[in-house]
Amino acid sequence: MQGNPLRASDLRVHNQNMVLALIHASKNLGTSQSEVVQKTGLKAPTIFRIFSSLEEEGLILPAQGNYEEAVAKKGRRPVLYVVSKNARYTIGLEFWTAFLCLGVFDFQGERIYSVMHPLAESVEASQVIDLIVSEINRILSELSIPKQKVIGVGVAAPGQVDLAQKRVRYYPRIEGMKDIALVEELSGRLGLAVMIHNNCSALAFSEYRYGGFDHQGSMFTFLLRTGVNGAFVHDDEIYVNSQNQTIETGHIPIDSDGPRCSCGSRGCLQAYLQDLDPDSVESRLALFEGLEERLRSGDVSAKRTIERAAGYLVIAMKILTRLLAPKSYLFVGCCDAVAQALREQVEHLLSEPDAFCSETPQIFATAYDPLLAQKGASDLVLQEYFR
Repeated sequence: MQGNPLRASDLRVHNQNMVLALIHASKNLGTSQSEVVQKTGLKAPTIFRIFSSLEEEGLILPAQGNYEEAVAKKGRRPVLYVVSKNARYTIGLEFWTAFLCLGVFDFQGERIYSVMHPLAESVEASQVIDLIVSEINRILSELSIPKQKVIGVGVAAPGQVDLAQKRVRYYPRIEGMKDIALVEELSGRLGLAVMIHNNCSALAFSEYRYGGFDHQGSMFTFLLRTGVNGAFVHDDEIYVNSQNQTIETGHIPIDSDGPRCSCGSRGCLQAYLQDLDPDSVESRLALFEGLEERLRSGDVSAKRTIERAAGYLVIAMKILTRLLAPKSYLFVGCCDAVAQALREQVEHLLSEPDAFCSETPQIFATAYDPLLAQKGASDLVLQEYFR
């Protein structure tokens, strides 16, 4: 099969990005030229040239404690290199009906700035975009970061996201957030590279990497806020459908004769869960946010609500297990009490034998952390940069 030949310049860029990714992955420990030779299979002179070029560009430098050896070049211990934290920056942001959360990260992935903005109940899509633009410009000016040093902005958006068209297809809880070309709008106004993903996907990606869960490389995350959505991370990649769109777990049909959903259908998982807690939905709170103290005190009605919610979630989980077979599930709730209560009840319901599931998946639970959503969006920018 014939295709376009790989040009020498393309190959050089590919090799340089591969080496830079390995140095970046070594974090503060650093990595040596000889280690990179072993990992890449490239010849030592090629690696030497790449390291020299990256160092000249200011992208890498000898790790602390190795600098004198690097200067002396005695040829003793291999010099370990790390990325220069101030060489590049990324921005990760997430928004939904109630908040906009934004963070700035240095090249070593450390958060150097974070801010959260509550959104007005009547907020419109155009106002959210204006706020994102003004905040990024303000923060970069405040931190004295030139835009040339910003790799990109990762946007974790609510609703279904079309990654191919770089659009938010539909999010009914923000007026006008339908078929919005968010990447084109933001990149044009900011003069920066922008990438987009679903906010549940960004959070799931971050929980997969940093949550400390023994997920065995395969974890499906449910995020419960005013609605519910899910994302599947397997082998450090976020699953998307064949049309390169994020999946809409909240709209898995539980019963076609069920309550009306915001998407227009009946009986979606989200509709059933929202029906259990309509007050939180009306108040723009996360689902079951008012149950924390009642659960701690052993309130029977609160426990019954969680039992019913777990029953609906298990129906969706059985469908997902048939299709994707994740080795673990994570519930992200408004607080630990709600998330753990859901986990315990789901584990109980899944204890019954299942003819189509040879291995019972592990079930984890945690409280929502907006800082992890920021980090996930930032990591997606880096993943694309090094790809």
